[in-house]
Amino acid sequence: HDLLGHHSMGPGPVATQSMVMIDAAPQQHQLKAQQQQPPPEDLLGFSASSQQYQQQAINAKNENQATNAGAATPTIAGIGRIMPSAQNNEIMHNKPKRKAVIVPSYSCNGGLDWKYNHYARYARPSHLHNLLTPTEYEREITTLNDKIKKARPNGIDYALLATGPLMVPLALWGARHGKQVKRKRTLIEEGVWEFNERMDMDGRNVRMVWNRAKVVGGGESFLTIEEVEESGDGKDSKKFD
Repeated sequence: HDLLGHHSMGPGPVATQSMVMIDAAPQQHQLKAQQQQPPPEDLLGFSASSQQYQQQAINAKNENQATNAGAATPTIAGIGRIMPSAQNNEIMHNKPKRKAVIVPSYSCNGGLDWKYNHYARYARPSHLHNLLTPTEYEREITTLNDKIKKARPNGIDYALLATGPLMVPLALWGARHGKQVKRKRTLIEEGVWEFNERMDMDGRNVRMVWNRAKVVGGGESFLTIEEVEESGDGKDSKKFD
């Protein structure tokens, strides 16, 4: 009721429709503005669509580079001629080795000295690679033992060792022992040289070698009888002392 006592019936139909159209107009403008608004940007100022396009471009570039790198891989000159290590090992194993016979030794004179074993059955290998016959082997090693016998200890050395608690006799024994070792080395070298001279005179392709520990780097020296490798000019390819 108004102040005059009249009943208010509210706005008419036309007025109500106009009000609805007026309220809907701002919502339509706001939706249209959102549709036209560019995609949101990140903190660095790049939009989401721009970042997606850049990532696609980077992926395509990487694929092209990988394809080009695989197609244009440089080749190393001569790499095709390099033989695999397995084949190299097979060739080394198939290559014939130089025949060699190791002459064993054993201690004598109460452990104060040693000599070479002249029996062919104790040589390594016992068949001697057919470089020498068993009779030749025993004769040559016996000849060498007889030669170096001059450098072995004698009764004087045993007497000096018996007085071991005394410093002077022990010092004298040490001096004598040093001279004996040096003399034996010289006699072995002479015996090896004489053996090789005999083989040369007989036209035998065999040499005796004294492998000194100081030269070969082993724990002790050892004696071998070996097959000689000849070079293309007919000369021995290995030098023997």
